Amino acid sequence: MPNQKVISMLGLARRAGRLSMGHDMAQHALFGHKAKLLLFCSDVSPRLISEFEKTIELHHVSKRFGEKKILDDFSYIVLRNQRLGIIGPNGCGKSTILKMIAGVLKPDAGEIEIGETIKIGYFAQEEQHMDDSQRVIDYVKDIAEYVTTKDGQISASQLLERFLFTPDMQYAPIGKLSGGEKRRLYLLGVLAENANVLLFDEAGNNLDIPTLTILEDYLNSFTGIVITVSHDRYFLDNVVDRIFELDGNGGIRQFEGGYTDYVEAKKRRFGEKSKVITGKSEMKPAEKSTEEETQEKKTGKNWKDGQRQKVKFSFKEQREYETIDEEIAKLEEKIASLDRQIAANATNSVKLRELMEEQEKVRGQLEEKEERWMYLNELAEEFGL
Repeated sequence: MPNQKVISMLGLARRAGRLSMGHDMAQHALFGHKAKLLLFCSDVSPRLISEFEKTIELHHVSKRFGEKKILDDFSYIVLRNQRLGIIGPNGCGKSTILKMIAGVLKPDAGEIEIGETIKIGYFAQEEQHMDDSQRVIDYVKDIAEYVTTKDGQISASQLLERFLFTPDMQYAPIGKLSGGEKRRLYLLGVLAENANVLLFDEAGNNLDIPTLTILEDYLNSFTGIVITVSHDRYFLDNVVDRIFELDGNGGIRQFEGGYTDYVEAKKRRFGEKSKVITGKSEMKPAEKSTEEETQEKKTGKNWKDGQRQKVKFSFKEQREYETIDEEIAKLEEKIASLDRQIAANATNSVKLRELMEEQEKVRGQLEEKEERWMYLNELAEEFGL
């Protein structure tokens, strides 16, 4: 019964990852010899196999510029659909990490592995060359005529309109745009690449507030990985589910949740006098001895302790907790409706196939929501809600 064994291990690892071990440790539990069992189970669904598809893996990565350490023997496996925010003092190497993931720079030691199905879109800080004589809409169309979103495909024109380019602006030459509008157009060029991994290097620096708000909404419906360097606490709260804080000496501390969760975790971990990265200031945590820092790097104890001490929902979790029952009910109603349609189209093979494929998709969504419901309710019980 290898199939049941694999499914059982998947369930255990998912549960462990959600409740105590952390997502990355669950991922480690799934990789290796356990994952290889899938290769010998012909009846395992493609959806289960996709759990093991490689995303982005950093293995013992080190990087420095002269005497300045950026990363020191850092390892991490990025999970599917994970949202990571990278913060730290100015000049500590946040942008360098994105450039290494994007393949612009190479690590001094270690390896960064990119999965075969991964396509990266990289929004860099540097100004990008544009042909001022080219029309705005053609800039996007040259990358893609249509962009795939969670709700289906949208045209290049619809994407432009969503990001505040009016029809008149779309057919104007790029040279007529302001600096901020060109930056916004560059952003749309990155989104139009139909990547499943998006890297943002200080998107808030050169994008206005309306554009950032639209981008946040877009990313909340984006099915893929997001890794962003940002000083914008509101952007981090609305977009990411884990914070990486660079200490400026090659180390990284990890915190579950968005920026607000990070601030609260720092206070619990280091006390009320601990300093946090805020705005564009360079804020450092309470000093620790070299021995303590070394031990934490070896064991990963610091971020896991912070996770165990979590005492309330993040803002996004609270909102999800309040609406998830209704979302599950809607999915169940959808499946029941599809059951009726399948029965009514039993003799129409083409329509029947379409309905069954749609039902399989909805069942997958329901399964994910039910797993999430279990996680949120177990958290609520721990918090005494």
